[in-house]
Amino acid sequence: MINQKDKKQVLINFLSLLLIQGSNYILPLITFPYLVRNLGAEKYGTVMVAQSLAVFFTVIVDFGFNISATREVSLLKSNKKNLSNFYWSVFSIKSFLLICTLVILLLLILTVEKFRAEASVYLFSFGMVLGQCIFPTWFFQGIEKMKIITYINILAKLIFTACIFIFIHSSSDYYLVPIFNGGGFIVAGLIGLFLSLKYVYFKTPKIKNLKVLVKESAPLFLSNVATSFYTSSNTFILGIIAGDALAGVFAALEKLILAVKSLYIPLYQALFPWLSKKKFITIKSLINRMIAPISVSALIVFGVTFYFSEEILWLVYEDELILKYAEILRILSFIAIFSSLNMLFVTLYFPAIKKYKIRMKSMIYGGIYNIIICVLLANFFNIYGVALSAVSTELIILIISFYYFKKIENIA
Repeated sequence: MINQKDKKQVLINFLSLLLIQGSNYILPLITFPYLVRNLGAEKYGTVMVAQSLAVFFTVIVDFGFNISATREVSLLKSNKKNLSNFYWSVFSIKSFLLICTLVILLLLILTVEKFRAEASVYLFSFGMVLGQCIFPTWFFQGIEKMKIITYINILAKLIFTACIFIFIHSSSDYYLVPIFNGGGFIVAGLIGLFLSLKYVYFKTPKIKNLKVLVKESAPLFLSNVATSFYTSSNTFILGIIAGDALAGVFAALEKLILAVKSLYIPLYQALFPWLSKKKFITIKSLINRMIAPISVSALIVFGVTFYFSEEILWLVYEDELILKYAEILRILSFIAIFSSLNMLFVTLYFPAIKKYKIRMKSMIYGGIYNIIICVLLANFFNIYGVALSAVSTELIILIISFYYFKKIENIA
């Protein structure tokens, strides 16, 4: 089904993306314990709540281009003129959205006491949004030059990691975390932007092209926003309802689960540019063949996380407060099963066959459910309620996406 040349390219992309995910999650796992011990749960929570808001803004600025633009670039890469037109159209839309999110953040700081009290942390955290905006990850994925992204990301993350250990020694240094984090994203973004310009030349975007692009990517944007409702909003909601200290504990536990989820992201992202150019029958066949091995690997990861939760927490954090919430990690470990499979459909299958609206429905239903349930359960059960909300949301998205997967199979 996959010829040798395609296998080699997919493997290179997979390994490159695996290294990126490793730098995104393994390096932070080195710094998180250090930050928790030196900042304390409350200040660490403050940083994580601000970061969760920045992640939400990043989703808005991305506007679904991580999927739609990647797919389009993979089809246009042999035509420099059309590729250049598309590149600058995407860049223009993302720049406009960046300005919009900055205005929203400034309004929050001016009008809400919680944000005003930690204005510097929220502003410095916005550096992540800026860096992600100017780094054309979607472009390099589309032209299948993943090595470039890998080298830049790892370099930025290594610098950030080193700065954490060199400059942060007490709770009063907490404001430095978003500075280093945002700085790493901005430097990586500038380098990535500079390198991408050798593949295109400047073309003034046309309004009609921008309208078409916005219309096509809107379903992906809505589904990605919905996704952020159950990925980055939980820490934020818990921080608002129960305080930054408990939010810090949940963020520490959630980072471990995100690391587990990230095991599958490189595989799906590496396959996407290649798979999106194939016929429906080929796509359907590959997805069907992937379900069993993905399920088995997810069960293994779940078993290890569930039965060794206390050992894992002590090994990673060595913190008595976090260890008290080992039961939360056991609850969250079910996400390893549900998310690995629902991502197979919503991250790979639906985008590959351009069923963006179906993907949007799955994610919006899950996102709305999570927001409602998370707020309700957090008020009654604090961190336990948020954990149950996160797990049940992943399960609901899996059920919905699998339903549409089978429905599309039957009518194809």
